[in-house]
Amino acid sequence: MFKKLFQNKSVVKTIRNIGILLLILLVVSNIVRLMLPFYWGDATQTVKYEYYEKHKEQYNAVYIGGSLEYRHINPRIIDSIAQKNGLDFHSFNLGIDGHGIIQEMRDLDGLLEIENPNLKYIFFSISSEVYFFKANLHTPKWVSWQSAPTMLDALKILPSLNDPLKYRTKMGAFWISSWVENIFNIGTVPDMLKFYLDKSYLDSSYVGKNKDGHYPYDYEEYHLFMEYKWEDTLLLESRHRFEKGDPYTDTMNNQILRSFEQYKPDTKPNKAMVDLCMNAYKKCAKKGIQLIFMLPPKARTSYDLLLPVFNAMPEGTKISLADIRKYPKFYSIEYGYNFHHLNEKGANLLSEEFAKQLVPLLKSQLQIN
Repeated sequence: MFKKLFQNKSVVKTIRNIGILLLILLVVSNIVRLMLPFYWGDATQTVKYEYYEKHKEQYNAVYIGGSLEYRHINPRIIDSIAQKNGLDFHSFNLGIDGHGIIQEMRDLDGLLEIENPNLKYIFFSISSEVYFFKANLHTPKWVSWQSAPTMLDALKILPSLNDPLKYRTKMGAFWISSWVENIFNIGTVPDMLKFYLDKSYLDSSYVGKNKDGHYPYDYEEYHLFMEYKWEDTLLLESRHRFEKGDPYTDTMNNQILRSFEQYKPDTKPNKAMVDLCMNAYKKCAKKGIQLIFMLPPKARTSYDLLLPVFNAMPEGTKISLADIRKYPKFYSIEYGYNFHHLNEKGANLLSEEFAKQLVPLLKSQLQIN
């Protein structure tokens, strides 16, 4: 059947023309993409990265992660405590809502492309697996940063997870389709033109009131600037459920407690995730930058997965605030904004505790060096 089909000259010509058209489209798409920064599709990231790039030499430390970093880590508090303890420490929060471990790797690459001779420390969050909200699919915010390496990183980790094969297969297909959308700029051209021609949609509030990249969710409630309506809706709904004492709070806290109680030092970590994190560590080391790993509280991903990976990282490179037994306040309603996020009071408390671990860690490194 196929032999006869390809003997038909008109069919062969049609297939050839389609191939040529796809090749031209691919070349043009790649040229266009080379003219854009990797973060162009995300308004939050655009504002924060461009601000950092303009003021980069003011900072020698940067935090990379998702909302658990963006909304929780207050550089002003951490810098102040570090400096009072004799440390030269000036940090900027580059955390972005919704960014998981794969996107963090892309964020790290983008950060390292920005030449900053003063950059000494990068803090990298271990707080997610390779899953993501399906609502992000086909949006410029999700498609714009995809690449073959990021897709392959995700596909390496998916088979090693314990979720049903059907679900992992579906997520793998989502990663592949997102990469295909990226290489052909499918559905993103209008937004590309908007980025080029009119940046009035960008909101400087993303950088935070102190211009250090931190913006707690308390402020967000009165200044909704999410890029998609479903994000604002989800945020407010979860806030209201949390305030009313939804039983999910207890369910989540009990699951986290079990993860820490049942953890054993000889628990084997997920090798694919360890490899991913260690690749990031080595990449930074080649540039003379110390990568320090963070394990934040209230992660959506099970600590059964995260805790062994975090503990597999090199000694002297870890800051953990996740253990509900040590930090019960981070899991209380008093300091919470919603199920997985702290309010401003909780974020300030977390930043103080972060600094308490940071100071001896950096001092010990200075003594070694």
